[in-house]
Amino acid sequence: MAGAGQDPYEVLGIPSNADYNAIQRAYKKRVSEVKGRDEAALQQIEAAHSAIMMAQLTSRLKGNVSVEKDVLYADRAKYFPWRPRLWMAAYDILLYSALAQALMLAWALLSPLTAGTQPVIWSAIAGAVGNIIKQNRLYPVPKGGPDSPPDEKKQGGKNIMRGFLLAFMATFSGCLLFYTLPDAIAASMGRVMPAAFYEGQALQTMLLAIGSCILNWLFTAFTR
Repeated sequence: MAGAGQDPYEVLGIPSNADYNAIQRAYKKRVSEVKGRDEAALQQIEAAHSAIMMAQLTSRLKGNVSVEKDVLYADRAKYFPWRPRLWMAAYDILLYSALAQALMLAWALLSPLTAGTQPVIWSAIAGAVGNIIKQNRLYPVPKGGPDSPPDEKKQGGKNIMRGFLLAFMATFSGCLLFYTLPDAIAASMGRVMPAAFYEGQALQTMLLAIGSCILNWLFTAFTR
């Protein structure tokens, strides 16, 4: 067990109402902190994790705990396993992302002719950085040595790939919604957009930047 009279949730540093994902993240983080350094602490963490898992399993068998969809349907293939999922970022990431995207948007609006596509590019980079920071917090990179499991060693790379994927999706969606879609809607109605929409570099720069900045902020703030 986790130790005489010791709360296993306290051992992992999580609240008693933590969900499955939070428990697993805390467990991996605590293991990476003590593995190879403190065998007694490692055994305590393993015992605490086992106690929590057993308690949750017992509660589920009694019908006292609802099972998350990711666990309930774990055996079912997902059409898009890397799809964005709703998840609100921490306050500091929300603030950083809003500030970064606001700066890119101001650049595009104040200097559209000289800025070109640079605000869109830097908006995507800022979005990727914010998403990578968030992924590293959600799925901490273990600090274990060469004996760490292969999956743990790959976690950092997965977080980076996920961050860039979310930024790419946000940038693409923003440009599509604010530039390509209006033209497509007008064409479907037998109309055309004003000439400035096609020929005005300033307007194009502003529309693309608006779409990229808004969607990158939304993806960083509310998806994982």
